[in-house]
Order: sequence, then C-alpha cells, then structure tokens
Amino acid sequence: MKSYGRWLRIAAFAMSSTTIFATQIVPPKPSGATPSASAAVNSATLLQWLLSSPFSKNEFEQFLADAKRAEAIHDPLKRCLSYPEPPSLAWSKTVTSAYCHFQLDPLVSPTVVRELIRTNRAAELDRRLARGMKAQLSRTNAQGVLDSTYSIDFKNDSEETRALIDAWKRQSPKSAFALAASGTSYVQMAQSARGTDSSQATPENNLESMHRLMENAREDLDEAVLIDPRVLPAYGSMILAAAFEGDSEYATNAARRGLAIDPANYSIYARLAWKAQPKWGGSIPMMQRVIAQAAAHAADNPLLRLISSESNDAEDYVSDCNCSPAEEIDIYKRVFAEAGPVGMLLSAGSGAESRNAPILSTIYRSESLRFDPTQLNARIGRVSNLTDVGDTQWALSEANALVAIAPQNENIFDARGRIYQTLGDLTHAVQDFERALRISPEDTWTLSTLGSIYVYSVHDWDKGWEISSRLIQAAPDNPQGWLLRARIQRDQPRAGLNETEADFVARFGDDPKQQAAIEEMRAALK
Repeated sequence: MKSYGRWLRIAAFAMSSTTIFATQIVPPKPSGATPSASAAVNSATLLQWLLSSPFSKNEFEQFLADAKRAEAIHDPLKRCLSYPEPPSLAWSKTVTSAYCHFQLDPLVSPTVVRELIRTNRAAELDRRLARGMKAQLSRTNAQGVLDSTYSIDFKNDSEETRALIDAWKRQSPKSAFALAASGTSYVQMAQSARGTDSSQATPENNLESMHRLMENAREDLDEAVLIDPRVLPAYGSMILAAAFEGDSEYATNAARRGLAIDPANYSIYARLAWKAQPKWGGSIPMMQRVIAQAAAHAADNPLLRLISSESNDAEDYVSDCNCSPAEEIDIYKRVFAEAGPVGMLLSAGSGAESRNAPILSTIYRSESLRFDPTQLNARIGRVSNLTDVGDTQWALSEANALVAIAPQNENIFDARGRIYQTLGDLTHAVQDFERALRISPEDTWTLSTLGSIYVYSVHDWDKGWEISSRLIQAAPDNPQGWLLRARIQRDQPRAGLNETEADFVARFGDDPKQQAAIEEMRAALK
C-alpha cells in the first residue's frame, strides 16, 4: 500500500500543469459513467480532502488489510460478520450483524427451494416457510427472516425463477407463500421491463409491459394476503408495485395492513421511505415522518436503524451533491454515523468517486460488497478506487477475478488496463483497452485513453491517428480526438495542422478550458 504522499504529489503536479495539448490527461473512468471533471480541479479537491481526513493513513491501510482478509472467507455470512467497520466510525455490531443475516442468511436457500419444487415437494417448502413466518412474528432474534428469504430467493427477473414459481403454483395452487413469491417475481420483472430511464424517455412498449406485469403481480399478491394475511413479504412488494403505478392508496393500505401484523417490519418501512423520496412524488417531510415512525420501533428491530441514514433525501444527496471536501467528510461522519443499507452505500460510493474522493469511495463500495457481494458495478468501481489509492496488487487480483466472472464487460478491461497503465506495463494496458474496444467500439473514454498511450507514450503515430479518427467520427464535439490529431501532426510531423487548428477553433474556440491547446497549435504553426 503506497502512502498519501503519492496522492499529494499527483495533486501538486496536476495543479501546476496548464497545457492540455502538450500533456493530455485522460481522467479515470468511473464504472458505467462518463469521465468526471478536469484532473487539475479534481486533484485540488483531493489534496484539500487529504489534509482534513477524518482518519489516519494507518487506519485506512488497516481497513484495507482487514477487508481483504475478510473477503478471503468463502462463506458469505461469515465474511460479512468478519468484515471491518469503516475507519473512525462506530457502527453498531447489533445492526451490522442483523443486516448480514437479513442480506445473506435465508431461511431456505435458493438451491433448496429449487430442489424441493423440482422434486414435487412444494408442500415441504410451504411448511418451512410457515415456520419462518411464525419465527418472524414471535422471536426477537428472527426479525425479517421471511422477508429476507423472499428477497434472496424470489426477487429477480430470471426466466428460471419464473418457471420455478409457476411450477410451485401448479403443485400448490392455494399456497399463500407461492402466490406471494409469484407477485414478488412479477414486480421485479415489471421493473426490468420498464428500465431506468425517465417516463418520457421510456418506449411505450416498455411501459405497457410494465403495467401488464404489475397487474399480474397485484393479482397474486392480493390473493396471497387474502388466503393468509400474515405472509408479510407480500406487503413490501405491494408498496413497490404501487410506487411504479402511482397508486398511493394501494401502498398506504398495504403498509397499514402489514404493520398491523408486524409493527417493526424493516422491509415495509424501507419501501415506504424509498417511495417517499421526492423523485417518486414524495417529499422530505414525508420521508422524515416515515423515518421517525421506523425509529420508534428500532428497539424491537435493529434493522430499522439502517433507515436513519436516508434522512433528508440523503441517497440523492450523497450521489449528486456538489460537495466541498468538508461536506464530503460530513457525509461520512454524519450520514453514515450508523450503517446504511446497500443502496445508500452504492450511491455514496459513486458520488464520492465523481467528486474525486477515492479513499471514501473505496470504503463505501467495500461495505456495500460486504452486504451484497453480487453488485458487479460496485466491484468494478472499487478496482478503479484501489488503483487510485495505490493498492494495485489487490486491484489487479480483483480485476483478474472479474474478467473470469464477466468476460464480456468492457468496464472490467478498462479498469484492468488502468492498473497496468499505472504500473507502467503499457503492453498489457494496450491489450486490455483493445479488448474493451472490441466489446464497445465507440466508447470514447477507452478510445481517448488508448489514443493517449499511442500518441504520448509509445509514439505509434499510425495507430494514434486511427484512434483519433475514430474519436472524431464517434464524438466530433469531444476535444480529445482533435487534440490527439494535432499532437501527431506537430510531433511526427504530419500534414494538416492548419486545418485541424481551424476546425478546433470553430468547435471549441469559446471554451476557456481549450485556450491553452489553441495557443500551442498556433505556436506550432509559426
């Protein structure tokens, strides 16, 4: 693990650099996102943050060592329970232990569910779930055990899960547990059919598919609680369905009925807090009321303390705020004074990365992976974080493992290419960036990064020229391609710098960030 001195040197160098044309800088690529602001601005922010860090260098290095040691544990639950808390924060072991069990310790595993249904023993599955329902309602150490099982076993949109649940329903057509599982699966399928774009940007066919699947979900969920109103996972799925359909009355009724049976139900309160977010038509006062109601029952269910981190629409804030270094530290110390749910940690991780706080992003993403190791994008993003903070050995080990898991994900090759580039191994860096481009040929970040290696590092002018042409064709309003072309024309040299300078000025002449490059082009023409 390298020291903070490395980051201070990088920050000082970047802040002293004034030319973009002479020393082209391509910022790190956040997973699934566009590269962030200029290196100079980001490095200045990083320098300020390092000078007022809420924990020491040794504490951060110890966190990384402990996290790496925990992640070597094969069993997900034992791994989660063994994981370190974030440095300088005093997370409650009671809360994190309860959350580990909720996330990773189902009453009946997906493998057992599959085996029972495929061998026509659905009645045995019903009996086991009935025991879990009784435990959730009567035992203080079994909070959310049935809700957890449904989330782990049935909250996915795979064809295999759908076929499995349909077979269960055929074997037990009046099973409230099968109907609740079916409704849970349909809600997830509906969410996937809709996609993540705004309503205006979502194709009508997608919205129609969502509505049809939500109708199926509501039919099964309503029948499930009619047969047995104690099947609590149904109510959380009802709230999700209501949010996507804009049916507040249905959500309110589902919450009222579910909380009458289990007043300290984490899943119901978590869904209510999510639905109360302003982006879903709620408001901050509405969120505060839900969080306060949940807190009143936290003595009966420690999981409810997780929701406190979402106060004041914090999930959007930690993701999108234009934070100063002091505000970044305030998020860490205040918003995450207690453990937050996976969604909050993921938002904080991507937000901290975009604001050039890779140390905090590493911590947030590590904790999110502690509670949900299936989050592929978080794991890829953490590889980039580890590269930025200097732990290239762990970063490379993780990247190699990810390549084996998802060999068609271009972001993994980009992340590993950055590691090799940091280590000075340009041969392997080029190979990875080229593999990324074979998967996603018009990715402008990868084109820019590979072009920068060809032009600024190895002086392979022909390959650099090809990349610059592809960049200009794919994104003519991105200055990177033009800057690569101009550098080749100046240094190889190659004809056409006059035309490139004229085109560049026409497109970017009013951009203050490009004035130094323009002046360099003009100087080269004299």
